Amino acid sequence: MITPIYPTLRLDLTFRHVFGAGLRLAAGNPERRQADIEADWPGGDAVAFLSVRSAFTALLEAVHWPARSEILVTGINISDMTRIIESFGYVAVPVDVDPATLAPDLAEISDKIGPATRGIMVAQLFGGHTDITPLLDLARHHHLLVIEDSAQAFTTKSALLPRQSDVRLFSFGLLKTGTALGGAIAEVGDPKLRRRMREIQDGWSRQRRATYAGKIAKVFMMVMLQRPATYGLFSRLCVAVGSSSGAVVRKFTRGFGSGDTSALMRALRQQPCAPLLAMLGWRLKTDDGSRVARRAKIGERIIAGLADLSDAHVSCLGSAQSRRTHWLLPISVQDPEGLRRDLARAGVDAHGASNVVAIGGRKATAMVDGLVFVPCYPELTDDARARVCDVVRAHCLSFSPDDVAFAHWSHQNEVALDVHMNPM
Repeated sequence: MITPIYPTLRLDLTFRHVFGAGLRLAAGNPERRQADIEADWPGGDAVAFLSVRSAFTALLEAVHWPARSEILVTGINISDMTRIIESFGYVAVPVDVDPATLAPDLAEISDKIGPATRGIMVAQLFGGHTDITPLLDLARHHHLLVIEDSAQAFTTKSALLPRQSDVRLFSFGLLKTGTALGGAIAEVGDPKLRRRMREIQDGWSRQRRATYAGKIAKVFMMVMLQRPATYGLFSRLCVAVGSSSGAVVRKFTRGFGSGDTSALMRALRQQPCAPLLAMLGWRLKTDDGSRVARRAKIGERIIAGLADLSDAHVSCLGSAQSRRTHWLLPISVQDPEGLRRDLARAGVDAHGASNVVAIGGRKATAMVDGLVFVPCYPELTDDARARVCDVVRAHCLSFSPDDVAFAHWSHQNEVALDVHMNPM
């Protein structure tokens, strides 16, 4: 008998959405569809792109800063974003983050602002929202462009918080909330900068319809794999061929491959095709946020189930954020590989960091080194949720606080579990 296994993340779509994407393969007139999406977006400052990385590429080309200009970036970030920065001859300068809020260190930002500094980019990670109000005055004083990479933070259009930054980026890629199997929205406050980004994108080639059709076929298979029984069989097959379910899924869901930077930039410089825009418009109009609300409650219950582990020092990253929807639920522990093995034996798949990387900062590096993403989605049964909590508790309590290695790890992380939470 094949043991059921709960995957780390479930796609935010059903077969209904997959069939809907297929029906939209015949869509035409991408210019009108893009205009409709942008006109319906709150604020009147939106530009639709193929991906957040594409939008970021257009932004950095549009600002046309001098070579070796510096962008301060939060120390936990997405690996491709620094590659894009460097491809323009700019320099990414990491700033450490607070484990509980994931907010950048203001004192460090102030120290690192120099003559070459042109912008600050804050990554809004794991389905939460970090309050950037404290850094806005500092940025304005130094005339710095403030960018929010909110690729992981979208919930629904109706629940959008007012934009505070100069530029805010949302993703609708395969793994994201409200996925359209691709697509992004860039909110750009400066009309001249927004117009320049549009002009740059207009000069790019259009994404091939066949490429989007291939994504639909891929997603059809992935939706079938999401049930625990099917995922258990899939995991057994992966082991039989010398791989793992995590490695295969990461390769399967990677949006732009793992080639060199020049290949990445070529892939990013494309306009979204009409079927993608039709799918994005449909998702934005029909999603009501109910699944996100259920997901947030599941995440809070898991965190509450780990509340008495503060002495054993398991850290729930972002626990003090004012808004948490738990697109992913990251915890940081001393022995992440050991915890993943323990969870696997209990029928729960848990991944470590993949494209989420530490690009600098002592706290950021310690957090990513111990990172484990545990399942958190509405389809997770009460039994599975309790199993996750029980395994994490048992694993962490097996370490003694008097252990020298534990004491060193505790000093590095400098964070305890905060259970006073107010999601949504």
